Amino acid sequence: MNNYFIIGKVNEGKSHLFNLFSKTHKTISNPKANTTIDIIRKNILSENFEYNIYDTPGFYKARDFTILFDKISELSLNNIKFIYLTSSFTNEDLIICKQLHSKKFNLLLFSFKKIDEKNFISNLFDKVFTNYSDNLTSLKKYLSIENEKQSLNSETLNKKTVAIFGKENTGKSTLFNKIMSVSLSKTSPHLHTTRDAVNWDVKYKNQTLEFIDTAGFIRSRSKRKNLDFEKLSLEQSEYFIKKSSLIVLLLDANSETRLDLSLIGSLSKRNKPFLVLVNKIDLIENISLYQQKFLKYLSSNHNYYSSLNIHFISALNSSKSKILQIVSDQLNNKFVFKTSYLNKIIKSVNGELGKIQKNSKEFKIYFITAFTVNKKNYFKISCNFSKKNIKPHIKTFLSKILIRELKLKGINFNLIF
Repeated sequence: MNNYFIIGKVNEGKSHLFNLFSKTHKTISNPKANTTIDIIRKNILSENFEYNIYDTPGFYKARDFTILFDKISELSLNNIKFIYLTSSFTNEDLIICKQLHSKKFNLLLFSFKKIDEKNFISNLFDKVFTNYSDNLTSLKKYLSIENEKQSLNSETLNKKTVAIFGKENTGKSTLFNKIMSVSLSKTSPHLHTTRDAVNWDVKYKNQTLEFIDTAGFIRSRSKRKNLDFEKLSLEQSEYFIKKSSLIVLLLDANSETRLDLSLIGSLSKRNKPFLVLVNKIDLIENISLYQQKFLKYLSSNHNYYSSLNIHFISALNSSKSKILQIVSDQLNNKFVFKTSYLNKIIKSVNGELGKIQKNSKEFKIYFITAFTVNKKNYFKISCNFSKKNIKPHIKTFLSKILIRELKLKGINFNLIF
């Protein structure tokens, strides 16, 4: 598949051109300089053609373009082509275009307005879109013809989309870059480093997974400095969360707040797989004690809308294969239940439990939630007995009922009271 990178100096309209192709995944187009800081990809797909188009950061001088070119080269893509966007062809543009031409890259010249051919060297370009009444229509037509489909792309049809979401500075871009094995998304301790949602594909166990690094949700209004950017960034995040096959909420192990609970609640309401990764666990001294306190904190402050799958990781130190395995397992997880459904079966479960209890206080369940922690499945049972007073035969009978009602044969789980 051909990969077209839109390149050009700062504020030439690269994001605007990208958005005219990408009607759904729109990057932030703004008159402020250096609005785009990452490479953003969009797959352009129709019944007759398919190609990828990329928005890129602008540059001021030819030497700045070298940094961008090196970053594009690190992506190890085949069939790289360039769309050079300019409003007036300068000596800096000429230097860059000569460089790309000497490297045998396919190079297209585009402008939103007419540029006299006397102002540039047309032989540097495979095609020029600078002197038509509607250059955009001409460019789109050219790309559709050049990228005619030869066969059905099964990878596109079977692709799963994974959206990484969370508060600011939880390590989303670090995690994304670890999964991609390349620094696609800029990382920084400063707020709102990621503005546009950055997406890329990775193949794992014969499946293509598209990961989305979304902008961080800034919790404190006093820290929100770029309200125009932040509003558009969150709109992008919402779009990708809606279209994703899996939502990954990344939390910071050093920051347990009520906002974590709010995000868990709002995201878990959505009717799709949901995964919680607690990052920066490498900074915790007593990990076992921390995990116990974390689960107690969740269970005592939040009634789950659906079962949670929780893993404690370090985006810096956890291996790429481990993270991909966690994601893959969740996409195929059978231990997923809505709490509302679990609580619908409580009445019948209590009725059956009553049949095995004689001459003793009746064991009664009030609430059931399900969650997975580091690949271990649990049902948390809220009941009228203290943990030490629950007899073994009640636990065994309750487990059998849950296996039958929830079709859990062959799936291991534990009961927590």
